[in-house]
Amino acid sequence: MISISNSFNGLVELASKDENKDVYQLKPIYFQKPYLLIGFDLLNSQKRLYIDITDESWDDEQLKAFPKWRGFQINQEYFSKIGPLKEKNFLIISQEVDESDDIFENVLQNIVDHILIDEELPLYTSLYEVLDRWHNFFKKNWETKLSEEEEAGLFGELYYIDKWLKYYPSEPPLIINDWKGPLRFRIDFVTKKSGIEIKTLSPKIRDEVKISNEKQLELNPVINELFLYVLKIEKNDMVGDTLKDISENIEEKLIKRAPSLAVKFRETLLLNNIRIEEYNTNHFFVHEELAYEVKEKFPRIESKELSKGISRISYYLDLTHCEEFMVNVDDVFKLK
Repeated sequence: MISISNSFNGLVELASKDENKDVYQLKPIYFQKPYLLIGFDLLNSQKRLYIDITDESWDDEQLKAFPKWRGFQINQEYFSKIGPLKEKNFLIISQEVDESDDIFENVLQNIVDHILIDEELPLYTSLYEVLDRWHNFFKKNWETKLSEEEEAGLFGELYYIDKWLKYYPSEPPLIINDWKGPLRFRIDFVTKKSGIEIKTLSPKIRDEVKISNEKQLELNPVINELFLYVLKIEKNDMVGDTLKDISENIEEKLIKRAPSLAVKFRETLLLNNIRIEEYNTNHFFVHEELAYEVKEKFPRIESKELSKGISRISYYLDLTHCEEFMVNVDDVFKLK
């Protein structure tokens, strides 16, 4: 897959050479239709993505309809010659000067990824859908980073994905479609009518996990089989994997097995404001894995037990009282 960050770094390196006198650097990055190029302006450090739309028949209203936001520009321009190409019409996506490089490159990476994998979609539709998702992203007031508790929780979800991929090395990695955790769904993974909720805890404290609300461990016609997968993990500075380590490992496997799901995996993180490269300090090591089946008489609070007007109850579940509901850890990987 094309790395936008590496491509721009190559342009910047080229521009820094003394023998290079061009104030604008241009580089093709995709040599099939639609042709893709990137550009870098030495005068103001502006980065641009060029998308060949010569064969498209978009009217002015369609071009104006693309979602836009502050710091982001979309223009159309005809070139009699650009790089190795002649008589081409390009859609140009550029950043305003002084806007964040990292987030702009993430947007461009997401656009390029979808252009390469959305072969059955019209180019306009693919671009519009990507831009619309990012437009909604920028409308939200995101907190800067995950808390340590949230970071450990996400590690648990990624650990499950990574282990699932090892468990089924020859099957389509549809676990990515089943992943609901970052979407604030009440259960982390949902497949057909089964669910898996991931919990992490420190082995140095009591065997308790936090249940976020009274609906989290409920069974219903949509989810009538539910498992609790508990990881006892230790956070340290050296041993184990960071979120960056494990996510890059997952993405590498997905690229080989299903590039479209690799894009979805990366997109799920980015559009929930999880820039995985920022999480490269805390290492997590799994000491023990436990699995429980949530069924009748499993200790929990359900919404039907609450008085009218009471909701959003969070509580701690003592796992020492759940031993009769323990199952083999392999059971939580057999739901397909």
